[in-house]
Amino acid sequence: MREEQDEIRRRLDVLETKIDLLLQLARDDGNKHPPLSIEQAATYLHLSVSRIYCLISEGQLHPLQRKKYGRILFRPSDLQEYLTQQENKAA
Repeated sequence: MREEQDEIRRRLDVLETKIDLLLQLARDDGNKHPPLSIEQAATYLHLSVSRIYCLISEGQLHPLQRKKYGRILFRPSDLQEYLTQQENKAA
């Protein structure tokens, strides 16, 4: 019985995470720009995937979604904001 309750709670957590992601995606530029995978983000920023992971752990990049079994996704607007910050630091 306890295991069934734990499984139900886990599934509810997964559903809640997915619903939150869908709501964020709906608000993001009216869905004009779909989220990018970590590989796409690396290409967009002209960085390696490992460097993207470092930037996430350093708190310089903030993924849209990051969960145990999920993908890491980025809003293009967040990546552009990161580039703008880097340009301002260089100036």
